[in-house]
Amino acid sequence: MKDKLLSVALLIGSTCGLAHTAQAQQGFGSGAGLPRNEITHVTGDLYRFRDVRHFGMFLVTPDGIIVVDPTNSRASAWLKTQLDERFGLPVRYVIYSHTHNDHASGGEAFAETATFIGHENMRHNLRKPAPDAPLPPRERLWDTNGDGLMQRAEVEGSAYYNAFDNLDTNADGALSRTEMWERQFGGEQVPPDIYYADQATITLGGKTVELHYTGRNHSDDMTVVLFPEERTIYTVDFLTPKRPPRTTLYGAFFPDWLDSLRQVEQLDFDVISPGHELPGTKADVIEQRRYMEDLVAAVSAGIAEGKSKEELVDTILMEDYDHLIEYDVSRAGNVIGVYETLMSTQ
Repeated sequence: MKDKLLSVALLIGSTCGLAHTAQAQQGFGSGAGLPRNEITHVTGDLYRFRDVRHFGMFLVTPDGIIVVDPTNSRASAWLKTQLDERFGLPVRYVIYSHTHNDHASGGEAFAETATFIGHENMRHNLRKPAPDAPLPPRERLWDTNGDGLMQRAEVEGSAYYNAFDNLDTNADGALSRTEMWERQFGGEQVPPDIYYADQATITLGGKTVELHYTGRNHSDDMTVVLFPEERTIYTVDFLTPKRPPRTTLYGAFFPDWLDSLRQVEQLDFDVISPGHELPGTKADVIEQRRYMEDLVAAVSAGIAEGKSKEELVDTILMEDYDHLIEYDVSRAGNVIGVYETLMSTQ
């Protein structure tokens, strides 16, 4: 049973060396040459922990530990052992950045002592859709035969393609909405005990952590975690320093994504500790926002001119950003992602 007699205050508000070269960050796409797990110190009592190319965080206080993104069951079991050995303190809170199972699984390792917190949109994202539920808007663009299912050829080039056989649990040669949901959300997520709307503050052992919902971006339930005393934010997937975003993975939201980045710019911090890659600064937020503004503007103009997706991929080169990590493998996917998202909402 969870220990609910915590000497902490939980205030829920429902108001609507960091410079690294590209060479230093290479290899994150595959995880090649990286340690499976490690803990690194950020500042004060704030730490990052790694599971190959995924990063979570934790803050140590006299009254317990706050963990952000348990990642997966194997990683969280390892982390619990490390926290017990190093600090001898229980995990009192687990914060989710968003629902996707490569960040939000594994919470069961801390379930006996922790309260789990996430954005209110996690409620519907954790609810498995019915087998006959309609496909999401963007996936409907891929459904060329109009049968409401995704055949292998229809998902070629997407995150579903390589996982097709594992996802096709009834072996009928097509993915239903439920089977596609498993790719993003299926797993061992412990659902939040507390859902917040726009902003929340956790106080534990004299330390404070803020949760900010900056709107829809990579998902519709994304939380930016701010550690005010440490002047550090934790961001996942929609904002990765010195790397283009991954807009080809699942659903994304435009132009909402731009508004979300602008809101992050207004937060008071110095360091970004991302869910992937290495830390950055507020200058990286500005660069990401400009990249997305330029990308959305170029794709929107191309759509207005009647250009095809293939023509846009060939002509929108984003050359001002060719210094970003994985630019060569991300650019075309970014163009496709924005094009398909915008077209699915017309």
